[in-house]
Formats: sequence, C-alpha cells, structure tokens
Amino acid sequence: MQHLYWKQIIASCLFISISLSGFGQMGGINQPDHDTEKFWSGLYFGIITNNYQYTRGAGFLPGSVLTGQTSKITSEPVPFLHGGIPVSFRLYKNVLFRTGTAIILNSDINNKYIKKGLGPQVFKTSPIFFQVPFAIKYESDRYDVLQFRDAMRHYIFAGATLNYDFSTGSVYYGASASPNTAILKPFNLTYDLGLGLTFVVNDYVRISPELKFSYGFNNLIKPGVSGSPLYNLDKLTSNYVSFSLHIEN
Repeated sequence: MQHLYWKQIIASCLFISISLSGFGQMGGINQPDHDTEKFWSGLYFGIITNNYQYTRGAGFLPGSVLTGQTSKITSEPVPFLHGGIPVSFRLYKNVLFRTGTAIILNSDINNKYIKKGLGPQVFKTSPIFFQVPFAIKYESDRYDVLQFRDAMRHYIFAGATLNYDFSTGSVYYGASASPNTAILKPFNLTYDLGLGLTFVVNDYVRISPELKFSYGFNNLIKPGVSGSPLYNLDKLTSNYVSFSLHIEN
C-alpha cells in the first residue's frame, strides 16, 4: 500500500480537536437543521499521489523483447497538492450525491525503464489534472463525541471521476527540459472508493478528513507514437491515493 502521509493526517486530527475544544457545544446541538438541508457546497484541500500501473503482456515474456524495446519499467510517484469545490445534494436522509470540480497541481512522475541493448533510461511526466468527480455518499446518523452532543458522523462513498491532463500527456526524456511528443492520452476515467469522518465544529462549519482510493479504467497509452517506451505494454492506467480535508458551511 502506498504511503499515507501520517504527518498530514495527525496534523489534521489535531486541528479538528482544537476546533472542537474551542467551538464545541456543551449542551446544545450545532446545526440541528443540517440533516434536512437539500443542497450545500464547500471546499477541500489535501495531498495526493498519482501512480502509473503497467500491464505487461506477451511483449515482456522472455525471448519476446526485441532490441530497442522496453524490457523493464517502474513508476515513482511524487506527492503533490490538490483541492476543489465539492457540491452535495441530499437524495434521502442518509444518502447524498456529491459532485463539483477539482484540480491536481503540477508534479513530476519519474518512470525508470530499460530498453534492450540500450540500458537504463528515464522519462518524466508533469500532469496538471482538472477533475469532475461524481459519487454516491452514505453517512451515518450523528452521534456524541467526548462531551459534545451529535457532533460527529462517519461516511463512505463510491463513484467515478473524469480527469483531464492539461499537459496533454507530454513527456520529458532524461534531463531534457523540452517536452516531447505526447505518449499518454489526456483523458483518464477512474472509479473511486473512500471513507471519512465529519465533525460539526459549530453552527457554521463542518470539517471532514477523508481518504480516497481511485483506480483507472481506460488505457492511457497513445498508439502510433514512434520511439515510445510504452510500445510493447498491453495497458497503462493511473491510480491515486489521496488524503484531504473538507470544509463545509
């Protein structure tokens, strides 16, 4: 499993604890009408990793790799920032539909590979993703936490995200600073699974730390690109692990 950035998670939990201590109610219930609201929005920010998953087929079998073709390839993800504006619609008491917009800021993904007869090499991608997620979210009833009444709930969700890479899949070979012909498709569709906790801080703010796993559907390899190190791969998908902090009014 990929690294989950425990420092950021612990810092978020401490922030929530301080918020509850400063604003939590001792006897009343904050936002008592929220469970009947039909629509609301907010914002979120967090850290995400984007990892390429390679499917190696017959082209990687012993004796099948030709001179100049890739015989080994690995991806080294780098954590980077993401944020967005989620919008929620209540479908039923505990069932929500969530969408919105998001962006994943630029960061490098180094891909080390070996071409038969040429030795170790590297190519780098620097994606900037614009995202439109869709999810069905199921949340529990509110319950007490410490001395605060109905101040917390947990939730799970499942859905899909349409991702568009503004770098259009361009690639950098070796130490080159000039982008080369794109070898990846710019559109990426993922299915998402996640869970989180919601803390009702006061009558105005809810804070939700959230963990999400995203798995790519479609093959990102762009066909017909001369010299592509992905030529003899069967499939390449993009997977994400993200931790984020949602703030809603």
